[in-house]
Amino acid sequence: MIRNFFLADDDQDDKELFEEALRNIDNHIEFHTAPNGKELINQLFTANVEPEIIFLDINMPELDGWESLKKIQQDDRLRTIPVVMYSTSAMVLDGNKAIKAGAVCYLEKPPSFIKLKDFLEKIIVSSKDGLIDTLKTIEASKTHNLLVA
Repeated sequence: MIRNFFLADDDQDDKELFEEALRNIDNHIEFHTAPNGKELINQLFTANVEPEIIFLDINMPELDGWESLKKIQQDDRLRTIPVVMYSTSAMVLDGNKAIKAGAVCYLEKPPSFIKLKDFLEKIIVSSKDGLIDTLKTIEASKTHNLLVA
């Protein structure tokens, strides 16, 4: 089971919604946040935060999601952490760019709390090794707008 999440997002409402969805699923899940990519990278390198999965918003101040993903992919320890690029944009080009840059998938932010919770429930029960298969099953079901590597 995936028990340790990190969300980098500059939208406070989105962070609170994400955390509430996780808490509704399981109150014992570890949840870390950063308001931008710069703070994410700082926490990953200096605070000994070891997430099992990172959700990374694309449009953030200081260091955007693309540059953050690049820094994650350049580090031997961090590149093994699955990264989900997470954005309000439904552009196919962004999805393809995310996959090419090393993300495990590109997820359009779900339009409701129920959809977000449903998505998180499905990935929490998977193991880190089974995450891609779980994401591909979700992609095939067309219940969420995502593109999987």
